[in-house]
Amino acid sequence: MNNWNSIKKCSKNLKEKVKDFFVDEYGGNLVEYALLIGLALFIFFIIVGVMMSLLEWPLDLANNLWEDFGSHF
Repeated sequence: MNNWNSIKKCSKNLKEKVKDFFVDEYGGNLVEYALLIGLALFIFFIIVGVMMSLLEWPLDLANNLWEDFGSHF
């Protein structure tokens, strides 16, 4: 029975911590954290996309160089 009370006490403590997390005005809430992570991922993928296109451009030029002279391998 002592083990059951310990589990019940731990569960109640966890519920209080989660409730405090969602109600807390100074530490931020889950929606704000999700928006920040989403914005960071959006900016990250834009930067990665631009960098990949910049790296792909000279390779594409090099591959098409001989085609510009009319040579087909």
